[in-house]
Amino acid sequence: MKLRKDIILPPSLRISDDGEERHAEWLELFYDLVFVAAISIISLNLSSDYSFHGFLKSIPLFFVIWWGWVGHTFYLTRFGTDDILNRFLTMLQMIVVAALAVNVSAAYGHSGQEFAIAYALLRFILVLEYYRAGKYLSKAKKLTDHYIKGFLLAALIWLISAFIPAPYIFVLWALAIIVDILTPITAAEEHYKLPPHSKHLPERFGLFTIILIGEAVVSVVFTINAVGFGFISEISGIMGLIIAFSIWWSYFEEARGAEAKIIKSENKVSSYHLWLYSHFPLLLGIATLATGIKHAINLDTGSFLPSGEVWLLCVSLALTFLSLNLIHISSFSLSECKNKLFIAFRMPYYFIIVMVLLTGFIGHLIPAWGFLSILALWCLLKVLFSLREVPEELVCKL
Repeated sequence: MKLRKDIILPPSLRISDDGEERHAEWLELFYDLVFVAAISIISLNLSSDYSFHGFLKSIPLFFVIWWGWVGHTFYLTRFGTDDILNRFLTMLQMIVVAALAVNVSAAYGHSGQEFAIAYALLRFILVLEYYRAGKYLSKAKKLTDHYIKGFLLAALIWLISAFIPAPYIFVLWALAIIVDILTPITAAEEHYKLPPHSKHLPERFGLFTIILIGEAVVSVVFTINAVGFGFISEISGIMGLIIAFSIWWSYFEEARGAEAKIIKSENKVSSYHLWLYSHFPLLLGIATLATGIKHAINLDTGSFLPSGEVWLLCVSLALTFLSLNLIHISSFSLSECKNKLFIAFRMPYYFIIVMVLLTGFIGHLIPAWGFLSILALWCLLKVLFSLREVPEELVCKL
């Protein structure tokens, strides 16, 4: 039996200016699903403690899961090669992420060590990938060496933390997360020289975002099915779907979060980072919002949401809208735009964010379905504002 010659291939450099038309591959989409499963478990934890206390506890875990996805996604967009070794390493990462998901529920308790070891393994695999890319691609060696040092240090801190008792284990987690974040930020020059693919990476982020929005839709439908069809539950469900649809519209139509991102100069890397990191609060807000909507639908007819849940719903929607605004701003060069005109054009969106937060003062005074209706109204108003034509003076994209 003769094996195919393309079973194991060296990594190839696939950057923005290579002229290659790239789209997400089937393996990448499959890879996304295990991360969405992990986020779903975090959402279930939040659902059992839907409060600001539960929300704050979920933030580090949510970030670790999301950042693990970002790491491999950035590697693939620059160096991805569809060979057996890449598929094996991707499958291995999926197994590790599954272990993360299993231990996320008690990450602050008895499963903290297992969670830390699993995440350390995830970073070690990423380091191995970058080592292999640097070995074959001399042009990328400076970038890969930088990533290897940063991610290896973070992985070692995670591994060491597994043998440290609480509460000191969490201090090391915080340190490791800081190292992880600073690693790509401190490589701005190399990021400009070897930018991620201008279309492939935004498409990957767009697909991950729409999968998470889809999870919110599934949550609404499943909850209605569980509580049984009724006029009030149907109204609440419709409001939830309107909110989800408006977020989809705002991301893909207004903010254009999945459009091509071209880094034309080194000083534009900061705008790229703004686009990248704004996705974390966006996805966190969507997941928290979906959990709150599920709570509202679960209530009996005419029941009221507790004040704490009302405020968390308002904050999560405001956080989502603020993140969408930042993603939109990242596409503009404010040094070239007329700042006052730009601020005036964006002002209605900030007005909506303020009104969403002010809704928290009355949310606990009206039935849950009415409260969701008000939030849906603000969402529809945001969609209407997005239909405005952008003034010619502001057509100064990066």
